[in-house]
Amino acid sequence: MAAQLDLKEIFLPSIISLAASYQLGKFARTVGKARGKFKVPPPATDGDEGFVRVFRAQQNTVEMAPIFYSTMWVSSIFFHPVPSAVASLGYLYARHQYFHQYSKDAESRIKPFILSIKFIQILFLMSFAGVINFGLKSYVNIDIPGRVMDFIGPYIKH
Repeated sequence: MAAQLDLKEIFLPSIISLAASYQLGKFARTVGKARGKFKVPPPATDGDEGFVRVFRAQQNTVEMAPIFYSTMWVSSIFFHPVPSAVASLGYLYARHQYFHQYSKDAESRIKPFILSIKFIQILFLMSFAGVINFGLKSYVNIDIPGRVMDFIGPYIKH
C-alpha cells in the first residue's frame, strides 16, 4: 500500500524552496549589477577583482544548491519538516552572509562558508536517519524510534 503525502508535510519545505530560489535570483541580479559597475560584459567571467568576488560568491552558491535542495527535501519528508526547516533557514542565512562577505573580501567568506557546510551536514544526517529508519521499518519491520520509546518510556514522567 502506497503512503499518502499530506500537503501539511511539504508546506515548510515548499516555503524554504521558494525562499532559496528567491535568494539565488537576488544573487544573480547582484552579479548583473556588478557587471555594469565593473564594466564586465557577458560572457566574460573575469576582470576587476570586485566583480570576480561577486561572481564567485554567486557561482559557489549555485554549485551548492543541488546538495541543499536534495538534503532539505529528503530530510523534510523522511525525518521531519520542522527541524529540516530550521536547519534550512540556518543554511540560507549562512549563504546570505557568505555572499555578502565574499563580495567585500575573499577572506571574510570562510566563517559563513563553514557555517553553511555545518547546516548541510545536519540536513544530510537527518536525511540519512530518516531514510534508514523508513527502510528498516518498511522492509524488515524494525521501528527504531518505537524501540527507543519502549526503552525510555518507563523513565519519562507524565
